[in-house]
Amino acid sequence: MFKLESLSLMLAIALLGAGLWTASAAQSGTGTGIIQGNIEAADGTAMEGVLVSARVSGKSFTTSVFTDRQGHYVFPPLDAGQYKLWAQAVGFGAGRAEFALASGGVDRKFTMAPIRNASLILRQMSGSEYLASLPQSTPADRRMVHVYNNGCTGCHTASFTLQNRWDEVGWGILIDLMSKTGSSGVAPAPDAVGNKMMLAYRDELSRYLGRVRGATELALTDLKLHARPTGEATQVVITEYDLPRPDRPLHFADGSDWSLGTPARYVGRAAHDVWADAEGNVWIADDMVPERTIAKLNPRTGEVTDYVLKDAKGKTISTHSIVVDAVGKVWAENGNDRTFLMFDPKTEQFKNFPRQADMKQGVGGTVDVDSKGNPWATSDNGAIKLDAATGQYIHYEAPPAEGGRLCAEECGNWSTYGISIDRDDNAWVTQPGLDRIVKVDARDDGDDPIAVVLAPLSLPEATEVDYERARTLRGGQNTATPLSKAPRRNAADPNDDVVWNALFHANRLARVDTKTLQVKEYALPTPYTMPYATAVDKNGVVWINGINHDALVKFDPKTERFTEYVLPTRGTEIRHVQVDNRTDPPEVWAPYNRMNKVVRLQFRTTGGPGATASR
Repeated sequence: MFKLESLSLMLAIALLGAGLWTASAAQSGTGTGIIQGNIEAADGTAMEGVLVSARVSGKSFTTSVFTDRQGHYVFPPLDAGQYKLWAQAVGFGAGRAEFALASGGVDRKFTMAPIRNASLILRQMSGSEYLASLPQSTPADRRMVHVYNNGCTGCHTASFTLQNRWDEVGWGILIDLMSKTGSSGVAPAPDAVGNKMMLAYRDELSRYLGRVRGATELALTDLKLHARPTGEATQVVITEYDLPRPDRPLHFADGSDWSLGTPARYVGRAAHDVWADAEGNVWIADDMVPERTIAKLNPRTGEVTDYVLKDAKGKTISTHSIVVDAVGKVWAENGNDRTFLMFDPKTEQFKNFPRQADMKQGVGGTVDVDSKGNPWATSDNGAIKLDAATGQYIHYEAPPAEGGRLCAEECGNWSTYGISIDRDDNAWVTQPGLDRIVKVDARDDGDDPIAVVLAPLSLPEATEVDYERARTLRGGQNTATPLSKAPRRNAADPNDDVVWNALFHANRLARVDTKTLQVKEYALPTPYTMPYATAVDKNGVVWINGINHDALVKFDPKTERFTEYVLPTRGTEIRHVQVDNRTDPPEVWAPYNRMNKVVRLQFRTTGGPGATASR
């Protein structure tokens, strides 16, 4: 007579063979071994939505799946080898096992006990959970959470700082320091001037944080934990690839053990943007590593190839954004001299495109390519395009900013941040500090850009002080008053007249009709996600990442429903998301900007465990 575990394993193998569960292509071998099992709580009830991760010795990637409604998990076929297996859920102690996997399979059951210590749970939490857990019973406290959210999470997740406790003086010192350094991690010069917006809120914010994240720890009853994933949100196979820095070994805390909290970012920071090409390689922009300009990831093996280009002074050229055009050429911005940079994968050679001598405006941090193969980028108060055939740059100035609302004396030169090219080759750029999106119309050579101004954010907790600071201080994507919406990075639908925008401070997704300029906004399901960027796949589905929420979010415009896919790492700080349309459904890629990793999401077909409606 078969044991129940053996019967369950045989069923899993049969379903995989029948194609009812999509297999991962992360492994380079034949993939004949199946890891599966069940997870239950201490009282014996099945636990849905628990993340289970497996890593084989000698490989540079980790594969993760979720448990279904019956508490069952099953991995796609994996290579033989020595494995570490761990299961995690916020509020519970982790389950761990080590074993050898050969052909056939392994069955592992975990019983997870709840944690009764608030300090231990806090270490497991994402930034959005931290912010939701802060005291907010009064309008004044709710306002301070918005102040912290809009002023202190543009460069890092909230969990990085809020997992610590200081008194009012300590928080004030930290705000002073961060106002001068931002995310650079470099000690400020003695005469450095701090960010005016951060310093304007310094005293009241340090008083609030000293009270709520000071001597007294939050209680268990204060913690606002996210519900575990269910249904469609569990039907995913997640592969996380290591992205080693050539100048440093991987540090001991990589975010995969939630009990250690959010790791420090300095040595973990590398990838900023990713882009999958037609052959399945993933190209990576890097603005931090001294010996890497761009990198290529082979998802089949996990191998990373670094490519380095030096400037005239011998310094490695950095890149912030990356895109692959229709013929396979890789475009990025030269972060050293603010020009366009092209890499040919066939010859493995870079080509830099110097600006003409009279061109003062430089290439900004985000890049896209039009249908003619010409790269576009954000630039000083507008957009900049390169005619790839002639090497000539063209700059398109954004319209003058309106006086009054969210404007200051510097309004004539507010920078842009996100850019996307729609299917008519119009460029759309965002101006977070002005709460507006600018259209550069390709039909009139961009001579008359149009500004789409977003409706003011209605926030009951806002005070006259906030309105005054919005009028007199310059805000942006990283620091702003609680009134800001801050459109950050956008993406055009390749098959529709729509551009989707991440409203960073408003926690919303904005749909802009490219013909009528009408705007419709959708609130994200999890407060304080801080949506950073968007991508649109071939089916019109929108993908969103957030700084504070360790998850990738799907929005289906047909049903107007969101689905959140929780990630296996704490402190991901994702700043870009992209899709690979070669598969059906498309795969989703994103870089962890804090954790030296790149992540891929593959989706299981209908018929797998727990296939129900999305959240």
